[in-house]
Amino acid sequence: MTRTLIGLILVLAIFTGISTLGWYLVKNRVRYQPEYILSAGNVNVPPPPDWVPEQFVEEILQHSSLNQTGSLLDKTLPQKLAEAFAAYPWIEKVEQVVLRYPSGADIKLSYRVPMALVEIPQRDIVPVDRNGVLLPMEVLSDSTADWRSELLIIQGIQSPLPGSAGTLWGDPKVQAAAQLAEALSDISKTLKLARIIPTTESMPTGTKIVCRLKTAGGAEFLWGPFVPDDPKIEAKKKRLWDLHDNYRTLDNVPADFRDLSRE
Repeated sequence: MTRTLIGLILVLAIFTGISTLGWYLVKNRVRYQPEYILSAGNVNVPPPPDWVPEQFVEEILQHSSLNQTGSLLDKTLPQKLAEAFAAYPWIEKVEQVVLRYPSGADIKLSYRVPMALVEIPQRDIVPVDRNGVLLPMEVLSDSTADWRSELLIIQGIQSPLPGSAGTLWGDPKVQAAAQLAEALSDISKTLKLARIIPTTESMPTGTKIVCRLKTAGGAEFLWGPFVPDDPKIEAKKKRLWDLHDNYRTLDNVPADFRDLSRE
């Protein structure tokens, strides 16, 4: 290898190093230019329901500091956005994050829906979603929320609160009752159902969660063991409808006909 060739290689290596360093410095300087930083107005999400705060996108970006550091030149930005939005208590799932240049993002996600109110000692009631995830208490402070009065109350829970909003309760009775509340959500208002009372009972096939329903007038109906995707759910709902039609109100149904577990 001649001295000339060695010299050319050295010059090329030096030039490459300087170019790489220069691009690194320029890239870091450009990365945080305002036109590349996310703002709440440039983040598109599905229209939130009434119970989700209007400024929740701005709140998430501020809490995660992505309104200052969320550069579209950062290859990890989609993951950072997904994690920041998934941590928000009103968001059930982040399905997709797509960046739009120079400074926008489209986020496909689903929201949590208040499905029931858990009655607990010394704390009145707290809201949960269909999976038994604790929701922000602020949702109960809106006196204009008509939907709130339609939520079933889960009664008899002794387990402590799970922690902060967005946390799964972890009590199988809460989860079962919340899922039953979702299954009954299309008929509970008309039939004036008010409460779900879950208990743990031992059966020949093992321990199961047994639920009872209580109307606003105080009439109790035995739903029986509850499991998700139970094929008997629709038959039991139809039975409630038939009893309501026959007696005009579930409160008038004789005690001998209040056992739905036979369906």
